[in-house]
Amino acid sequence: MTEKEWIHFLKKYLFEEFPVLKSKNEDCAVIKLSEKEYLLLTTDALVEDIHFSWEYTSFYDLGVKLATSNLSDLAATGGSPDFALLTLGSSKPLEKFWLESFMEGLISTLEKYGAKLIGGDTVKSPVFFVNLVLIGKTENPILRKGAQVGDYVFVSRPLGESAAFLKEIKRTPLEKIPEHLKRAHLHPEPEIQLGITLSYYNLATSMIDISDGLLLDLWRICEENEVGAELWKERIPIGLNATLEEALSGGEDYALLFTVKEENLEKLEKIAQKLNRTFFMIGKIIHEKELYLSEKNLKRKIYPLGFNHFQ
Repeated sequence: MTEKEWIHFLKKYLFEEFPVLKSKNEDCAVIKLSEKEYLLLTTDALVEDIHFSWEYTSFYDLGVKLATSNLSDLAATGGSPDFALLTLGSSKPLEKFWLESFMEGLISTLEKYGAKLIGGDTVKSPVFFVNLVLIGKTENPILRKGAQVGDYVFVSRPLGESAAFLKEIKRTPLEKIPEHLKRAHLHPEPEIQLGITLSYYNLATSMIDISDGLLLDLWRICEENEVGAELWKERIPIGLNATLEEALSGGEDYALLFTVKEENLEKLEKIAQKLNRTFFMIGKIIHEKELYLSEKNLKRKIYPLGFNHFQ
């Protein structure tokens, strides 16, 4: 079973009735508490030699990335984080010197965005792993469901630098890799403020964070809405020292990928000016249930490649 097949299999076991607004095919489970308050819950794990390597990841880095991977899911739903639960598994004895470094990275990143650690669990495990449960809220959840034909596709920042780091680390000592590539992979920034802003102004018809690659995560939006998308090659924002392939399929960018109606483009531009940001319009939602990459007058079908467990 691939990761996609497992998620499809899991759907029949997920509860999705009032007050649970969404539990399937979302970055967060969404629970309706009242007309203007929704509870958001998400969880994510980082496993040694699957999600990170000790060859280039410090315990501090690991804490930052664990917090970010969960915060990014909350950002993709338009939420603000409140509380977190930590699970840590280790085959080795717990030592204060590395625990303090890990916790410093985790807590400083959570608190930067307003979240507090309130509990968790510790287990002995044959492989080192860490897992976080993050709880937040929003007045207006943005879901993957909602994109319509004619909507424009946006990303919040250049892509591919995290994947470029992974390529570079195979052939270059860590200390010689450009700082922006190390920062992109080891200390990524979740788009919490942008998610909250898009939610507040009700500008995004659908949204997801790019954790597994632009193509794969865009396809998840397309599948959820039974639509397709055409991307414009010359509009894809490629990060410094990254390639087009890394921008399309690299993953772990933690940028926001969202769709906007044509009638709201002017409002989005005003928000960009207010935040002193650039949002990149990279394509359009189409009726045909396929992904296309267009360059000038040429349009070719592309497969939604990206990171996929068990494949």
